[in-house]
Amino acid sequence: MENENKFWPITFRRRDIPRLFGFNVRSFDTLVNQGKIKPIVMGSLKLYRTDEMLAYLSRKQVK
Repeated sequence: MENENKFWPITFRRRDIPRLFGFNVRSFDTLVNQGKIKPIVMGSLKLYRTDEMLAYLSRKQVK
């Protein structure tokens, strides 16, 4: 449990959005539809890169 607070996963699934980043899944869907976050598709599984998401969030905080 303590490790979850210290380390970020390399990739994440759509359903992990509220737990990891604290915002709505529909807001994340909007980012994906706009092309700001791109999925990694492995068969029927879609994974998203954590570094892309963190970079996007840091750009939004700077503005």
